[in-house]
Amino acid sequence: MNNYKQISLKERTLIEYLLNVQNKSVSFIAKELNRNRSTIYREIKRNKAAVIYKAKDAQFTRGINNTLSHQNEINKYKEFLRFLYANFNPKSFSIDVCVFKAKELGIKTPTTQTVYNWIKNKQIKIKSKDLLRPRFWWRKSSKYKKYLWEISKMNSIPITYRPKNINKRKEVGHFEIDLVVGAGNTSKAIITLVERVTRKGFAIKLENKTMKHTTEKLKELIGKENLNIKSITKDNGMEFNLLHEVTQELSVPLYTCNTYASCEKGTNENFNGLIRRYLPKKTNFTNLTDDNIIEILNEINKMPRKILNYKSAQEFYETFG
Repeated sequence: MNNYKQISLKERTLIEYLLNVQNKSVSFIAKELNRNRSTIYREIKRNKAAVIYKAKDAQFTRGINNTLSHQNEINKYKEFLRFLYANFNPKSFSIDVCVFKAKELGIKTPTTQTVYNWIKNKQIKIKSKDLLRPRFWWRKSSKYKKYLWEISKMNSIPITYRPKNINKRKEVGHFEIDLVVGAGNTSKAIITLVERVTRKGFAIKLENKTMKHTTEKLKELIGKENLNIKSITKDNGMEFNLLHEVTQELSVPLYTCNTYASCEKGTNENFNGLIRRYLPKKTNFTNLTDDNIIEILNEINKMPRKILNYKSAQEFYETFG
């Protein structure tokens, strides 16, 4: 039991695919994931909504349950937490040092790894950004690489399965998408589409943030700019729930960031930050025109960028300027 590992989001994604798309049995899924049949059976039974098993819903539920189950454990170390909050300093009094010193003082102390797990799961006041060298919590693995093609047939592919040539910006044509919202979280917004290699951005105004309108305006933007799109990466915003209709028409994959991890499409996040220099938060987009947007885009796209693949970038700029 000591070697047992919780079911990961990758495994849950495969369970969803094999169960809902391939109609495979619990025994087959257990064998493919190298798990006990009872483990897979309980996972499906506990997290099945109506007749459909959803990986993201199951992962979210697991996170909530983990938080609740570990809360009692944290309460056993109240004295240690008071010591930790009083003494922690990332430069001179790290987590490891706090645990060591607390033990010397005879305080009931958890293991160093347990404290890091609390930080990872946001269960204590100290955050990962407060550490001197923030840890990389998520590691990518090719363990389930053989299922990549099958998973690619789903409406949206988890970003964990995005190929290395996209992650390393080796090929032009892979875009990230997001919205810049007007004052007071109104329905007015701008849809931004940014190419990962060149960092060149394209944008168009939205009259509302409905899924249908967002999808229609994206098609309009792609046609207007004659973009050669090879993939799109989005976050979990509801306005993008019909985006697969666009990518299916283009026969390209659609990747989705992990929940609450929009930083995984950092190229677009950075571009939106540049747009905010011209359109700060609390700016009303009602009177914003297409000419205004084009003027802003021209200014941003002229800015010097660090481009990793010059040959690909040159080809892109010869096409789009």
